[in-house]
Amino acid sequence: MSDPDTKDGKKVPTSADDIWAQRRGKNLAILATIMGLAILFFVVTILRMS
Repeated sequence: MSDPDTKDGKKVPTSADDIWAQRRGKNLAILATIMGLAILFFVVTILRMS
């Protein structure tokens, strides 16, 4: 009954393009997290200096 293109409710990449798109999405999420932390540390540092 389950769709062969899904595993545990997630779509399984079937081509190289799908894999690259999935990796790009994860990489962008990690980039956003790191940038957010860097900005947070910068703001906290500036606030503690004043």
